Amino acid sequence: MPRLRLEQLEFASYLAYTPRPQDAAGRFAKDFTLTMKDGKAAGTPPTSIPTQIADHLRNEWASLVIFKPFLDPTTVLVPVPRSSIRGKGDLWVPEQIAKELVRVGLGRRVAPLLVRTETIPKAARSVASERPTASDHYRTMAVQRDLGEVAKITLVDDVVTTGGTCLGSANRLVEEYPDAPIRAFAVVRTQSIPATFQRLNDPVAGTITLQQNGWCLRRP
Repeated sequence: MPRLRLEQLEFASYLAYTPRPQDAAGRFAKDFTLTMKDGKAAGTPPTSIPTQIADHLRNEWASLVIFKPFLDPTTVLVPVPRSSIRGKGDLWVPEQIAKELVRVGLGRRVAPLLVRTETIPKAARSVASERPTASDHYRTMAVQRDLGEVAKITLVDDVVTTGGTCLGSANRLVEEYPDAPIRAFAVVRTQSIPATFQRLNDPVAGTITLQQNGWCLRRP
């Protein structure tokens, strides 16, 4: 197991959902999240979820003080890689989200600095004990540098569960950009215990920490 240099990562998320909803609010949040992950449009007229999210963030920005360290016009946004090696034309929701954030002024530019070199199981389709660890993600990624300036980095993902993908990604980036602060932003965070879910719109900022057993602990 490779040793990870970065053992804790600041993260923020805008929305929340639970995979096992117990009420109408929970079912709506799950449907919304699945629509986003499938790359489908919603609403009237139909609009992509990344576009809707970016517009809502821009409109609510004055009240979202906790997001200011993560998203601003000086930060380079790096989409988190898919779990599989990307093919031409494949859906890559984190990249769509990052592009929309830049459109509304919440990022300097999108830089696809990370690529997957080996396919690994999807966390959402794996039982908890078999989900890829941060080390697994680190081992199966590579950095492709670009010529642009990189002063601050925010990793962008659609859904964060334990945070292993984000922490593995951050550890790859810190090797190439040791002087750049690295944080992570996910549109949605998973709340695995249904009773902890309260509402879809639930902005938080917290940490993803590597534990001694190799698994990540996300708080909140």
